[in-house]
Amino acid sequence: MFEVPRSLPNAVILTIGVILGIGLLSLLLQLIRTHLLLRKLLINRVSIPKGLVRIVATLGLTNQTSLSLRDKVILVDDKNLFSFCCGIFSPFIVITTGLVGSLTNKELEAVLLHEESHLISRDPLKVLIGKTLSSMFFFLPLFADLRKNIEAVNELLADQWTINHQQNSIFLRGALKKILAIPQLNFTAVSNVSGSDYFEVRIHRLVNPRAKQSFRLSRVSLITTFLFVLFSWFLLQTPVSAFHMDSESDSASFLCPIDQSYPKQCHSETEQPTNYIPTHLFLPEKQCNNHPMLISY
Repeated sequence: MFEVPRSLPNAVILTIGVILGIGLLSLLLQLIRTHLLLRKLLINRVSIPKGLVRIVATLGLTNQTSLSLRDKVILVDDKNLFSFCCGIFSPFIVITTGLVGSLTNKELEAVLLHEESHLISRDPLKVLIGKTLSSMFFFLPLFADLRKNIEAVNELLADQWTINHQQNSIFLRGALKKILAIPQLNFTAVSNVSGSDYFEVRIHRLVNPRAKQSFRLSRVSLITTFLFVLFSWFLLQTPVSAFHMDSESDSASFLCPIDQSYPKQCHSETEQPTNYIPTHLFLPEKQCNNHPMLISY
């Protein structure tokens, strides 16, 4: 017989609340940092030059209706070479003047095609959800590994989208080489943005298109997840008989194993309730006032 601590239910509820709180905090921090970054960048927003307008129009990234809240491509005055797709409900592409001035028209088209793939697939929302889940279940490294693998796959799919449209990978490779030649900003804490952690995987795939890219999970994440699932399964599959006992000094709950030799012994010290059936269902009896007892109907 095992006595359940009175604080156990509260501890379980507290644990679930902490996990949900960590997820909510991670979500809010990502949204706040993204908002601050966009506000800093959009202050330097400039009009799109004619050459870029033609490329944007060719790719179909212009607004089709006047009901759009934002343009699909936003140009900001910044010497850094970067571009990213941002936004959850209404995604859009941010590109810098430094990047536009450093790339040829075909390389710029390749960059916009890559970001267009993220825009169509709603990858910013996927990145936000992945980062939030990996923060919530920090005790399971499997979620962090899965998030990284999914982000890498999204980048490779966006590159493949670009190659299929241009029928060549030389322009995308040229753009990546120019971008890597200059130090990049850190977007790891910002939602909607995968960051530059996957440039190596992308370049390796562009250099060797026929090479199969394999994504593996670390042993630590696999072992930790296996032990967690095994322990949870053991708790859920273990049959028990629970009962509650109140006394003048304290109240407690007990767990007893389901076995033919234990139920009587387990419940022998508990006070069994007395069942009383009244002779008249709707008329009170005087005996109840003198001798109060547990009544069950």
